[in-house]
Amino acid sequence: MISVVDSVATDTWLFPILKQLLPEDSLRALEPGAGRSLWRAVVDGSLLTDGDVLEALSARTRFRIATDLLVSSQACEAVSERLARKFGILPLAISESTLDIATSNPYDLDCEKTLSFATARTVRMCLAPPDRIQQRIEEVYAPVDRVSKLLDKAARPVIQPVIERHDDTDERVDEKEVERPVIKLVDHIVAEGIAVGASDIHLEAGENGIAVRYRIDGMLKEVMVLPKAVGVPLVSRIKIMSQMDIADRLRPQGGRARVAVNGARVDLRVSTLPASHGEKVVIRILDSRAALRSVEALGLDPVDGPRMQKLLEVREGLILVTGPTGSGKTTTLYAALRLLQHRGVNIITVEDPVEYRIPGIVQVQIHEKAGLTFASALRSVLRQDPDVVLIGEIRDRETAAIAIQASLTGHLVFATLHTNDACSSIIRLTDLGVDSAKLAGALKGVVAQRLIRRLCPACKLVANAGVPRRIVGAIPEDSMIYVPRGCKECSMTGYSGRVAVTEVLVTTPEIERSIASNDPPERLLEAARGSGTRSLWGCGCAQLLAGNTSAQELVRVIEPETSRQHPATQRPAYNSPQRIVYEKLPELAMTKITPGVIELFVVRHNGGDWRVLTLQRAPDGKRPGSWETVYGKVDAREKPEKAAVRELREETGLDPESLYNVTVSSFYLHDSHTIQMCMTFAAFVSDDAEITLSEEHQRFEWLSVDDACDRFTWPREAHALRDAKHLLGRGDAGTVEDVLRIQ
Repeated sequence: MISVVDSVATDTWLFPILKQLLPEDSLRALEPGAGRSLWRAVVDGSLLTDGDVLEALSARTRFRIATDLLVSSQACEAVSERLARKFGILPLAISESTLDIATSNPYDLDCEKTLSFATARTVRMCLAPPDRIQQRIEEVYAPVDRVSKLLDKAARPVIQPVIERHDDTDERVDEKEVERPVIKLVDHIVAEGIAVGASDIHLEAGENGIAVRYRIDGMLKEVMVLPKAVGVPLVSRIKIMSQMDIADRLRPQGGRARVAVNGARVDLRVSTLPASHGEKVVIRILDSRAALRSVEALGLDPVDGPRMQKLLEVREGLILVTGPTGSGKTTTLYAALRLLQHRGVNIITVEDPVEYRIPGIVQVQIHEKAGLTFASALRSVLRQDPDVVLIGEIRDRETAAIAIQASLTGHLVFATLHTNDACSSIIRLTDLGVDSAKLAGALKGVVAQRLIRRLCPACKLVANAGVPRRIVGAIPEDSMIYVPRGCKECSMTGYSGRVAVTEVLVTTPEIERSIASNDPPERLLEAARGSGTRSLWGCGCAQLLAGNTSAQELVRVIEPETSRQHPATQRPAYNSPQRIVYEKLPELAMTKITPGVIELFVVRHNGGDWRVLTLQRAPDGKRPGSWETVYGKVDAREKPEKAAVRELREETGLDPESLYNVTVSSFYLHDSHTIQMCMTFAAFVSDDAEITLSEEHQRFEWLSVDDACDRFTWPREAHALRDAKHLLGRGDAGTVEDVLRIQ
């Protein structure tokens, strides 16, 4: 860093101002050092502060003091780093006629003339301390150094690049090289991406600089913009990590790298593409810690979960997983392989590329230039006595034919296709030339899926506006759905993580006959719906009703179904409580949805200071010792609100002064294969009401909302209580009082 003495002319002009601020003996001590910065001398000697000098200088010159030194990119481009360092100034903003700068020497006429000539604009000055100006010059014109310093101070995950050799030996980067700022900048970008859960990192060169964007939960988010001068060394460093040719900037390249974050290894797949403003780089983060899940961890709902388990019980045949890029196909397939691995079978995969390495499974990487294609690899794989074969993608007729033949000769074959839904996959295979009769005998099922963002449980809100018009008819108009809000937990996005929306088709004799007969898509869809296959839109609506996502996110990812369907295929898109919707597999009969239970929050309002009644279960009953709110079943032909009042009287002996309906949630009873709806209410009672506990509970406490949420055993109760507090915090529901109040 250049010192103030070197970069700023001697400031003897400051002496008259200091005479008004310092005693005479202190001034004499400064006179012998007139060749150095007087400003720095008085501040270092603790005679004055920067603020004291600035105030006196502002009063004398009538220039304002800069409260913050924010620099626009246009001003930074208009004034070169050389001029900024020479005159010790900082360009702040620029317009068509003026240039605003920060300076510690308002009497430097040479500076004013030079900048006015260089920018063809009138120079306007404001005042700032010289050290602060110098610090901002370093930050603005040397961003790589700035990031390097931040990395030394910040408590971020420690990332250590590991270069993989073809002989599988790891060679670490030289320690002297790691100290270079560009290397630290790349490490910072990658470590931040891994820390925030990004799936991809995009580095895009533009007119104003290098934009760094993270893809988080399927959405791109810009996190920083680097100066254009950093572009070439930045890309070169990434190419070195990925073992690509740094001298070739005119052709697309691909490579792999491996980094260690806090001791855990994470694979990176890197791709470069020449563009008009420079090479674009995309880094795919292959974090096996997040991607290698179990089937249970996929989060399939009670309708599609059992159907998926049924497919995985198949011993031979073809199972397809379809969807666009980034829809989670690989995660689903690897979860299935991890389950099958416990059966003691020989599993071989053929992929392009091999994204995640799974111990105990043989994974083959396609190399088309060397003649190793999907078709040729499959022919060799079938000679290796496999029980289960995974094909990364069926791209051509030859690969499809080998996959069908393998599934008909006793192998279990998993494969992916890029199609919109389950039935389209069948049409796609027949278009590739697969014999329809063989396909009918080989195909056991198809899983089509998408990923939609999950609402942040900490901040999601009930949608007071109700169901949007675009999806009216898909779900009941009086349904309670949620909207995103945004908080620190979700980085103000309103969403946290993603959930799978699936369409699981399990072949039946009717579907097999339809495939073998080459029926048109409408007849095939009719057969699928008749077998209980729920559409992607129907699954998405079920996730919406369960409070897992928002209507905006659902419509963004999945095209709403229209009424222009074949009459036989028209079914409600959601799990309607008015009727039995989807027939299950034969052994499960059918899934019912019923209003089964209620939960009731009992509140003393106290002028806005809520006190919530919490009850502890008796030691000789169900869930002994657990804490809960008033909870009970809805009797046959009993309205839920009547059940709420009845349970309140039976368990506490209280009567409500006012009663509100708050929300509704659902849960699956695996014993009876029933989805039960839980209606949530809030009852306000008088402050002096006496409680008479039933035999179900042994004690009670009145707690604040936060304490009650911590006390409740079930997390769902805490979420529902916060919804009630948000809606009824004042003791009424405000503008929607007539909607939520029951009595």
